[in-house]
Amino acid sequence: MKELSRNIIGTTTGKETFEYAWRDIALYAAGVGAKDNETQYQYEVGLKALPTYGVVPYWGTFGITPHRDLPRNVTFSLNLDQEGSFHMAHKLILHQPIAPMGARLTIEDIITEVYDRNGKGAVVRSELTAYDESGAKVFTNVGDTIFGAYSVPSAPPYPKSTVVFPEREPDFTEKDFVAPNQHLLYRLSGDTNRLHVDLEEARQRGFDRPIMQGLCSFGFACRLAVRDLVPGQPERIKSIEAQMRNPLFPGTEIELSLWKAGDGRAYFRLMDLQNSRPVLEKGEIDWE
Repeated sequence: MKELSRNIIGTTTGKETFEYAWRDIALYAAGVGAKDNETQYQYEVGLKALPTYGVVPYWGTFGITPHRDLPRNVTFSLNLDQEGSFHMAHKLILHQPIAPMGARLTIEDIITEVYDRNGKGAVVRSELTAYDESGAKVFTNVGDTIFGAYSVPSAPPYPKSTVVFPEREPDFTEKDFVAPNQHLLYRLSGDTNRLHVDLEEARQRGFDRPIMQGLCSFGFACRLAVRDLVPGQPERIKSIEAQMRNPLFPGTEIELSLWKAGDGRAYFRLMDLQNSRPVLEKGEIDWE
């Protein structure tokens, strides 16, 4: 395996601009499965933003200056070997509610840590934070990407999740259906990675057809969780995180299971019901 230096910590994209309008908020909601009875996420009168709209610039293209042709987080500036690489975990922290009618934000993506997975790859953690025009933080994305071609002998081990599911039935379950064209709709929010649309690209990556975007599944989980935990009040969500376990294909039924874990906290798992396997695992969501 190749060795990766921890000297990459501190690498940054520099300051960039991310702009969006109410239409982008509504389009994102449709991209993560909002139904015709969830007009609060799609109608500009009384519009509310789903908290996970905050993940959009992490793998974004549209609305970002300087322009990106394809989604690129800070790790792409390192020209690392992409063999065996994938986005393995994500956390979104909401410092304030996302303005539903639009905003002009300053964003910066910085590598904050590098972990070793006992010879099974290097995990690079980056944090993309968005600031409003007053300089206040709006949201922070903490994304972990594994690079299977590397090891980092001097790095700390990748931290284990602290989520432990209670030994009882979930407090809430929500079923939903990921439409056959869901990946095409979600990409209109900016994740234009060709893996999610191009058949030949998908086959080169070992899939028989394009797969769903991992952060689209993340958005589905958040939308469904809001129904049960803070109905009609998505602005109360303070953070959401999960591990990405298995690829999900368009045209699949899914189920979210939620376990309350104290005041203002719940754990969750998102299952692919067609293949009986987890899509998102060790999930945690916090609200006020």
